[in-house]
Amino acid sequence: MTGARVSVLMPTFKQAWSISRALDSLLCQEFTDWELIIVDDGSPDDTDAVTAPYRTDSRIRYLPLDRNIGLGAALNLATEHATGEYLAYLPSDDVYFPHHLTTLVAALDADEDVYLAYGGVVCNQSVVGWQGPTLQGADAVGREPAALRGELSTTDGLGLRNGNLLALVQVMHRRTLGDRTRWVPRSEQVSDYLERDFWLGLVDNGARFAWAGRVSCEWTDHPDQRHKVIGGSFDYRPGTLPVPERAGRGLSGYRTYYGIPRGEALNWVSSASSPVDERRAFAAVRSKEATPPRADGLRILIVGGLAYNPDRIQALEEDGHELFGLWSPYPALWDRASTLPFGRLTTIPTDRHWRDRIREVQPDVVYALLNHHALPLIDEVLSSGLDIPTAFHFKESAFSAMRFGMWQTLRSVLGRSAGHIFISEENHEWFRIFFPDEVGHKPVMLLDGELPKIDWMTDDWAPRLSDADGEVHTVCLGRPIGLEDLATYTAAGIHVHFYGEHFHTEFRDWIDRHRAQDRLHLHPWTISSPDWVRELSRYDAGWLHLADSDNGGRLRAARWSDLNVPSRLTAYMAAGLPTLLKDTSPSTTAVRGVTDKFGVGLPFRTPSALRDALADRSHMARLRSNVRGVRHEFAFDTHVDELVSFFRTLIHR
Repeated sequence: MTGARVSVLMPTFKQAWSISRALDSLLCQEFTDWELIIVDDGSPDDTDAVTAPYRTDSRIRYLPLDRNIGLGAALNLATEHATGEYLAYLPSDDVYFPHHLTTLVAALDADEDVYLAYGGVVCNQSVVGWQGPTLQGADAVGREPAALRGELSTTDGLGLRNGNLLALVQVMHRRTLGDRTRWVPRSEQVSDYLERDFWLGLVDNGARFAWAGRVSCEWTDHPDQRHKVIGGSFDYRPGTLPVPERAGRGLSGYRTYYGIPRGEALNWVSSASSPVDERRAFAAVRSKEATPPRADGLRILIVGGLAYNPDRIQALEEDGHELFGLWSPYPALWDRASTLPFGRLTTIPTDRHWRDRIREVQPDVVYALLNHHALPLIDEVLSSGLDIPTAFHFKESAFSAMRFGMWQTLRSVLGRSAGHIFISEENHEWFRIFFPDEVGHKPVMLLDGELPKIDWMTDDWAPRLSDADGEVHTVCLGRPIGLEDLATYTAAGIHVHFYGEHFHTEFRDWIDRHRAQDRLHLHPWTISSPDWVRELSRYDAGWLHLADSDNGGRLRAARWSDLNVPSRLTAYMAAGLPTLLKDTSPSTTAVRGVTDKFGVGLPFRTPSALRDALADRSHMARLRSNVRGVRHEFAFDTHVDELVSFFRTLIHR
């Protein structure tokens, strides 16, 4: 059918459970001059069968896709097929109230200068629910551009991390800006800013928005909302694996949920974590030809998650071993495992058949890692009777395991593992203290859990800023932990360069307090591994966490800040940067142990002492030279032979 006044766009994926509710709400509209374009974005469920009875209505068109192309591309496709004067949106998990289309058509007809009209939404996320004209509440009405740009402080709203103002379901707009605005497809970017960025694009092209004056629809709250898959989090519970089709958060979870194939690298931008452009971050390993397994190579089943620098495991494949992955359905937001866009690693789905698939694979060893999020899955594998020697590599953290009720799960994993890999000698000793029956009588290896590939340790050195202006320039990757009183350092003549728009948003109050400091420099981009050397070598030193410690050398009193080895350390090492950390002696800390062992740290007690040390050019030159000399110790490739030897020890035992 053509010529309808309103084209309603319905992208859908895995929502056969809810789509009838949405379709019924459209059929109940007071306004009837509409057409519906359903884009079934590769749904593996019963969407086709559930929608079939509705498709007898001539106003409804159904566009099934063979594979998932992502929400942005699906919306663009639906728009291309739309014939209406106005566009409205009905996601298949949302609901129109009977007056919805009538209300929005009337708002657009009443004022030709209004490009986009929106009704209010109800969100039944609690006992009493919530409703408002925008997702940021009533304060944003009439000030939509400021709200979209994050310039408005609102007293109401749902507090969405991504700053979205309008849910798709509440919007209707004209089409005259269609040649200048489009939805960003997944081939360009995956982001929970998708809706916000589209609305901003309309605003930037002169569109005026108008509140239609009444609540007219429901924005449905459930675990599989796209913005939650991208930027949400799990309440971690041990011993309960979710249904695979509904599992996962963050980059790893997104790849699993939407079935992203191995060859499709994503440009990932999330409100909840640092951006990752897999096309660049994994460029070195993606460009290599796959290494065939050698005759005496191991079949290694990696269980859990990989967190940062997942491309490191490619070094095992390059060494001639065959890799398989059973990934945690409870990934950390920053975990980048799942269907990795490189290599030949075979992913085993965490469905009810995973035990049978592992038996078919017949791995020689299980490499279980890395953070507390993976403990439930690792424990299930160890308890399944598969009888495969397991090396348990643990990083972050026993304290988090306790917080989420996994202390006994951690004890079980330690006890059932054939050997343990700890990130430092201090961590090994701490575990010997608190898990004496499980740790200490088994083979042990020391290895940081998130070392990068050696490919990123290039010689693409940059001129240092301090050589140009004679001042001291330092860099902070990640959260500025311990730099709360930044003025004491900038007043001492130390420049601090702070990277990452995500962290700028998270620490906006900290930035606002110190924005007047002329030695604080904000860099919006996030530095990925291909740029570590080129970008970071401009600086004199890099900040680690400036955490106090009062354990007095007694690890029994250690906190996680005493045991942690921040992941940013490896980026600094790749770039030849000495690291800045508090001198907390006589307390014992893992980061002090590592930096002292290799001579790569600059511990200090006061800002003035740090300034003097950084200003000592001959001392800093020697320290930088030392870092460059040992930086390969901070590459995963360097330790592959030792790791494989450790695996073989467990197998032979």
